[in-house]
Amino acid sequence: MKASLGTHITWDVYNCNADQLSFIPEIKQILNAIVDELDLTKVGEKYKQFEPVGVTGFILLEESHVSIHTWPEHQFAAVDIFSCRPFDAEKIQKLLMESLSSDKVIIKQIERGEAVSVISSDLI
Repeated sequence: MKASLGTHITWDVYNCNADQLSFIPEIKQILNAIVDELDLTKVGEKYKQFEPVGVTGFILLEESHVSIHTWPEHQFAAVDIFSCRPFDAEKIQKLLMESLSSDKVIIKQIERGEAVSVISSDLI
């Protein structure tokens, strides 16, 4: 039996190449590379360009979502993946470090919906 309904992993990516964080085309390429790497199913995507630089990007998936928020002035990106299907966080860490020329990433993992079976059985 699966222990949770989904896994939510965040990557705080430091010391990034500010040029890679600044504009939508580069961010769109990175998020789509994540979707391709994990063989996920894209439903739609949306991006917001900030002035003078910085991007928020979101890809809606059948399996949940992938998102990014960038702060080029701090050489920092915050990346999230939430998926009901298991995935390899180390592959994504490597992809992010290479794509953003980063040398420091902090990963946090949360299992979502772990108590659903406990709560559901209490309601019956």
